[in-house]
Amino acid sequence: MQTRATPRSFHARLASAKPFVYALVFSAALVAAATKAQAQGCVAIKQMGDGTCSFGSLAAPAADKWEIDESYEHFRSHRHFIGTQEQHQRYTAGSEVVNVVEQFDTAVVYKISPRYSLALDVPYFSATRSSLYEHDGVHRHTMNSHGIGDIRLSGRNWLRDPAANPRNNLALGLGLKMPTGDTNVKDIAYTRTGPVLKTVDQSIQPGDGGWGIAVDLQAYQRLSAATSLYATGFYLINPRETNGTSRSSNPASLTAFDSVPDQYQVRLGVSQLFPSKYNFSASLGGRVEGVPALDLIGGSKGFRRPGYVVSIEPGIAFGTSHDSFSLSVPWAILRDRTRSYADMHTGKHGDAAFADFLISMSYAHKW
Repeated sequence: MQTRATPRSFHARLASAKPFVYALVFSAALVAAATKAQAQGCVAIKQMGDGTCSFGSLAAPAADKWEIDESYEHFRSHRHFIGTQEQHQRYTAGSEVVNVVEQFDTAVVYKISPRYSLALDVPYFSATRSSLYEHDGVHRHTMNSHGIGDIRLSGRNWLRDPAANPRNNLALGLGLKMPTGDTNVKDIAYTRTGPVLKTVDQSIQPGDGGWGIAVDLQAYQRLSAATSLYATGFYLINPRETNGTSRSSNPASLTAFDSVPDQYQVRLGVSQLFPSKYNFSASLGGRVEGVPALDLIGGSKGFRRPGYVVSIEPGIAFGTSHDSFSLSVPWAILRDRTRSYADMHTGKHGDAAFADFLISMSYAHKW
């Protein structure tokens, strides 16, 4: 006969879910802190890798020590916003800026033990930027940029042994981002006086020019044998204020040089497993990512486009114990270009171009 849970059994279940509860609290605090700092997610957001929370990876044989992850992201940003207001007149006038960005990331992971791992992430960035104002103001031309991005070395620790705690767990990561990506890529601008070699916009530069500290988390809570909640998040701390890439002939200007901004992302959702030979699963969640106007450490001068994007993120995943594939398509439901540090001091409010959606794919192999 079925009986109601006693208070003690309820508290026992609550205690077993503590790792996931901690992750939710951390994620909420991260979003709150970023929002207080006038956060945003715009076209300058760089792929940070490790974009999925794969529960299938926890079932990999203990003998597997190595893993290689290949990730790919694509988006086309063309919708201009000032705050949350879309600037429809840009399309009417044909003056919108169009960025098409392709981001690749290769990560090599070494599992020291079931709980501890090290990872080396090498990103590759390729983008085009089509505009009028960066050329003669009349004819649309395209500038290009590509190259290795900022390489990251990181470590991760599951708080409990995943094999002994299949219902819930929390992993914390700490990494070092190195300024290996170019911050001063140049291409031809077709001005009224003729073609000139010009530094491309900050949004399509492969690197940001600063040493950074990345903190991240992954967490899961199984509700049943087939249903799980997931949470992932990271915050990139960039202490350096500007990177030396000039934007103005006046060195005293607040936007004379490109800024080296912080960056963040939080994802929360539910995943449903459909038992089969390839462990197919579907997920649905929310995603917030952005670039804050004010950094946690260091100054915030320089040119940046701060703000955030809130998206609904459907996804699918499948694979075996050694191979897995995932696909997600975050669709923007809120875009907000917030005031930058310079805007706060000049009383202006710049704009930024955002995408409608993002295509994100990843493949992982373990051996």
